[in-house]
Amino acid sequence: MNEFIALDFETANGQPASVCSVGMVKVQGNMMTETFYTLVNPETYFSKGNIAVHGIKPEDVTNAPIFPDVFPHMMDFIGDLPIVAHFARFDMNVLYQSIERYDLELPKIPYFCSCNMARKTVKNHSYSLKNMMAFYDLDFHGHHHALNDAKASAMITLRLLKHYDSLDDYLKRHRSYLSGMKYKTSKRQQMSRYNEELADIRPTTESFDMTHPFHNKKIAISGTLHLKRKDVVQYIVDHGGSYESDIEAADIFIFGRQKGNKPASKENAVTNRIARGEDVLLISDDKLKQLITFYQ
Repeated sequence: MNEFIALDFETANGQPASVCSVGMVKVQGNMMTETFYTLVNPETYFSKGNIAVHGIKPEDVTNAPIFPDVFPHMMDFIGDLPIVAHFARFDMNVLYQSIERYDLELPKIPYFCSCNMARKTVKNHSYSLKNMMAFYDLDFHGHHHALNDAKASAMITLRLLKHYDSLDDYLKRHRSYLSGMKYKTSKRQQMSRYNEELADIRPTTESFDMTHPFHNKKIAISGTLHLKRKDVVQYIVDHGGSYESDIEAADIFIFGRQKGNKPASKENAVTNRIARGEDVLLISDDKLKQLITFYQ
């Protein structure tokens, strides 16, 4: 009998540990038998970009439980069943980082990815959740709603499993464990820690020039600059600004040379914000040099 839990998270911003909703579906005997859904108060800010994706706003989660209160109920629902998620790397990292954020006990939890399963099993022009639903001619109600996406992942997985003797047979070769993430230090995790170090930089002065363009501004940085990143952040906070790793929340974007001279994802995100009519100040490395010289 194929038994598993399909899981999906939505987050408040670009940080994995900012869960604002979770949806789960229990599959037993090739049927969806139970569902689990709740909004979650992420205890952090919402980025405009994420709100545009899932529609959840800060006021929607004011009275919602926080993750440590939701997690025990999630574990009761999951039991000892394996988890599946579409692009599981994202959802399992959200789960892992949220557990780490609140210093909760890390369970072992086996999991697999329905997107990877689809790539190994069928031929399609795209393996996104929406396109795999279309591939199987299934109705898709409310993409980027955690419960709807969990249901979609469950339906896709059930159809893909018809190509295998059983789920256990598939998991023998394609199973991972949440606890194993503790020993994997990805480039993204390294960057996350680096961003935390930058955010911890404090000003060396208590007197700020309120006419400086950085004063009271959130500032994101991308690319190679003429100064070390830490030195740039020190300059920012010494002039009343703050370092911002999430481009969706930044007032100012400082950009330098990119590897291969290709636009970085942050640059594309800024372009999209400007196209939406948002006010974002762009400062190149050359302009940064001029600004530093002018305010010396």
